[in-house]
Amino acid sequence: MPNPIPTTRQDFGFHQTSANSPGKIGGWVQRSVTPAYYAKVIPSKTLNDKLSASGKLSVTKNSGCSGVLFGWFNDKSRGWRTPNSIAFRLDGNGHNYWLLFEYGTSHWRTGGGATFEGRYQTTKTKPFAADGTTHEWTMSYDPEGNDGNGLITFSLDGNNYAAPLASGHKADGAEFNRFGIFNQQTTGGAMEIYFSDLKLDGHAEDLSRDPKWEGLGNRVEFADRTIRPMHDFGYNPMNQLAGKKGAVGGIIWRDERPAFYAAKVGPLTLRDELFASGKLVFTGAGSDSGVYLGWFDSSSKTNKTKPDYHEPPKNILGISIGGPSRIGHYFVPGYRNSAGEGRFAESGPVIYPDGRLHEWSLHYIPAKAGEAGKISLKLDDHEQNIEVKSADEKRGATFDRFGIFNVQSGGHFVEIYLDDLTYTAGPAKR
Repeated sequence: MPNPIPTTRQDFGFHQTSANSPGKIGGWVQRSVTPAYYAKVIPSKTLNDKLSASGKLSVTKNSGCSGVLFGWFNDKSRGWRTPNSIAFRLDGNGHNYWLLFEYGTSHWRTGGGATFEGRYQTTKTKPFAADGTTHEWTMSYDPEGNDGNGLITFSLDGNNYAAPLASGHKADGAEFNRFGIFNQQTTGGAMEIYFSDLKLDGHAEDLSRDPKWEGLGNRVEFADRTIRPMHDFGYNPMNQLAGKKGAVGGIIWRDERPAFYAAKVGPLTLRDELFASGKLVFTGAGSDSGVYLGWFDSSSKTNKTKPDYHEPPKNILGISIGGPSRIGHYFVPGYRNSAGEGRFAESGPVIYPDGRLHEWSLHYIPAKAGEAGKISLKLDDHEQNIEVKSADEKRGATFDRFGIFNVQSGGHFVEIYLDDLTYTAGPAKR
């Protein structure tokens, strides 16, 4: 944790420019895991309802890695790539900013389009200067578009873009009960931005006086302990996960640098039968985040020189909590031997960062004569098995720790806590 702890400042809401002209919505908005918004309370809408909005925006100042969202969301929405939302996002970097538009379902599945040259390219719009220039925009959602799967359209200065909802996402559902500004809920810088001439579902918003929209954390300044990539996990004596004090966990970031909290074990190998079980709660996460739980080799982790997307981790066997943003977080078993060979299941049960208590167990049975090794994972009522290939097992793996360890590639955070843990700590007598 950095010392001193950085300060987050939010200062946005209604602004009356002068007595003779309409006001505007906006101000200084900072990225933070702590949610902040200034929004109109609206009747509940879903992905089965038509939505439309329009207006003007101007960005007068921004710092690096800043982000602001504007659109429909839920007052309980949490996380960057926010669930229960349809919005456009302004990403600031230096004195420029980019525009994207996106959505999140009720189960943390996300999608959308970008208005710059990127992975989800829909146009080649250049970045805008944060110089106060006014831009006109419209955004709408048609539940019948995209062959009934739902379609978001976005217009910026007369240029039109579209983002179809992915298959199954409309059925996944979403509920919107707010419309307005909300911060991008990850760590970063700030942006000064203003919105005016607003229309919602065809009706002009009266900004000649304070509209008395609802604010949450929009006029605050505080020491922010959740700062990327500063991990904050380990033993927490006050966390009451399983009805008694004491749990292991906290905030773990995806980051190229190694991080773990673990017990010394073994050494163990793929010739040893391994078992672990316990309870967990998954209380928070952003998209593009993840963590491992299980057995690993500490030297393989601390001596790793390349991120996971360039070089797979070595000497691990356990559970991966993570997945693509269109899904959220799978809870799946897997392994990697001393050469990085092996795999984690590509799909499985999805776990949500909703604070529910889960029971889990993991059982590895080494290969026997004529039979491949097997990893069995249980999460509540779900069970999943994967095979450990004989060639991978022959190459071998060594484990000297059991615990929580980070995914070594850039990304976002998960917050997770474990209790009632049991695990194999030493080889069985042979």
